[in-house]
Amino acid sequence: MPSIHISVITSLYRCASFLQQFLLHYARIENIHECELILIHNDPTDEELDIIEKFAQPRMHLVHIPVKREGLYASWNRAVKVAAGEYLAIWNVDDIRTTGSLIAQKAALEESNAAICYGDFYGTRDYGPYAGKLYQYPVYDYCKKEAFKRHIIGCFPMWRKTIHDQTGFFDEQFKLVSDYEFQLRVIRLFPLVKAAPVLGYYLEHAGHKLSSNHRVQHRERTAVELRYRMYDKILLHFLPFISKYRVNHIMSFGKWIAIRSILPSQQRIGPKEVLSLLRMPFFYGRWFVKKGFHALYTIIFHKKQTTP
Repeated sequence: MPSIHISVITSLYRCASFLQQFLLHYARIENIHECELILIHNDPTDEELDIIEKFAQPRMHLVHIPVKREGLYASWNRAVKVAAGEYLAIWNVDDIRTTGSLIAQKAALEESNAAICYGDFYGTRDYGPYAGKLYQYPVYDYCKKEAFKRHIIGCFPMWRKTIHDQTGFFDEQFKLVSDYEFQLRVIRLFPLVKAAPVLGYYLEHAGHKLSSNHRVQHRERTAVELRYRMYDKILLHFLPFISKYRVNHIMSFGKWIAIRSILPSQQRIGPKEVLSLLRMPFFYGRWFVKKGFHALYTIIFHKKQTTP
């Protein structure tokens, strides 16, 4: 059996409509011989199990782990623990990776001292077409400052397994934003790197996606913004919901870890944090005005469309 260098992580739940095509796309990747596919299968159905049995191939090096239903990031952490590869990569069942994305990201990490590799991707409204809106990101040297406040690793990250020894694992108290929080944690310890080619096609604006729950997403992002003192991004009306989160702790495998034990710098408040706090009312004011104008435009436009 060839050596496994890349562990591809996929969490499954009620995914029969995508699972067959996902396995077929995975079978086409260029370096499948050095990859393993870890499927953390939440509450599997008979239909899903039949698809896996029918379309899985020996060369996929498939690791299939059925579990009771759990959070997305609990499944990711579970996969990290059992992964044989030195590099870990996310591939959601309803997204499509390009055939050369994994080998390109591995090469980018091997040629640098970076911890996470990211890249450009397309956002699509339908599963299957190789077209859509291109999301482009600068190379890390040009967006390092921006990456301390913005999610840039996207939906196709690859990272070194060894960094978990220093960074800890994904924060399981969140449902939607732990990959963003993980990025913010990692870049305070390690650099990132961008792979050159387009990495894949992300299915966006789909009702079945967890990310379509914008209310939960805003609440969780507010908790993350408080954790990393990004006061100028906080939306004040989400602060009352913060009590359900432990802002200064990470929860993984049922254990709570203080963020300061990983990032001692979080104990200090410096000039950047003070400046961020001073900018907070201006950011919130701009957001509120923008939402107001958008609502007014929607009302006027709707009336024009419905007027006989």
